[in-house]
Amino acid sequence: MNDYSIVFSPRALSRLEELTDYLFTETQSSDFVIKYINSLEEYLESVLRLFPESGTRVTEYGEGIRRIVFKEYSFLYRIGDRQIEILTVYKENLP
Repeated sequence: MNDYSIVFSPRALSRLEELTDYLFTETQSSDFVIKYINSLEEYLESVLRLFPESGTRVTEYGEGIRRIVFKEYSFLYRIGDRQIEILTVYKENLP
């Protein structure tokens, strides 16, 4: 395992909050939302920390930007010296 930490930009945190609100509105289940977010965190930790360069390069968003997808949600990120910064989160069929 490498020494990368995963950090979320303010925009990514805001988008995650919107996602959790949406999921709760749709399901009315805080248990579902907690399980979903936990599985999301586990996915990001296991994939990005072990294979940080596994995401697809998306140069249309800038140099060094990559995308990884979890259950229809895209995560744009960039790799720094010691951290992986999640820049934003969006659903594939939405702007």
